[in-house]
Amino acid sequence: MKKYKLIFLFLTLISCNENLSPDEYKEVDVADLYKLSVPKYMYEMNNLNEEATLQYANTLKEAYTVVVHENKQDFIAYLKTINTYNEQVSVLENYSQTQINFFEKNVQLKRIEASNFTKINGLNARKVKLKGDIVDKELGYALCFIEGEDNLYMIMNWTRLNRLPRFESTFEFINNSFKLIKN
Repeated sequence: MKKYKLIFLFLTLISCNENLSPDEYKEVDVADLYKLSVPKYMYEMNNLNEEATLQYANTLKEAYTVVVHENKQDFIAYLKTINTYNEQVSVLENYSQTQINFFEKNVQLKRIEASNFTKINGLNARKVKLKGDIVDKELGYALCFIEGEDNLYMIMNWTRLNRLPRFESTFEFINNSFKLIKN
C-alpha cells in the first residue's frame, strides 16, 4: 500500500502545474541590453541556439528559454530588400510573422495560438503559442516578441507538448519579466 501512495504522490507532483513564487526566480542581466527572470532551477547553456544572447534550461525538466535579438533597422532593411516588408502593419507584427513563418518551415506545426498585442514593462509585445513536431518530438512553444527602440527581441520558451500546461505560468512569468536596460 505504501508503494502505491508513493507512486500516486510522484505522479501528482510531476503532473501539476508549476506555481513558482517570485523568489524562486533569478534575474539575469544580458550584455547591458535587457534583464530577464528565469527559474532558479534553470542553468545557463551555450548550445541551444547559436544566435541567442540568453540560453537557460533544465534538461531534466525539459524546460528551455532562449532570447534572440536583432537590430530593428537592419531587420526592416532586410525585409524591404526581399520585398516582404508589409508597410500596412507594425514593425513588431512584421517581425513576429517573419519568425512564425520560419517556424512553419522548420517545425511541423499543428496549432498556432496568437494572442493580441500587449505591453510588457511599457514595450509593445506579442505572445504566441505554437504546438508542433520536430525530429519526432511533440513540442510546445510559448513565444514572446518585443519591440525596443533599437532592437527586436524574441523570447522562446519550450518543452514537450504534454508538459506545456505545467510550465505555462512559468513561461508567462519569464516573458513578463523582460526589461530593457537601455534601448
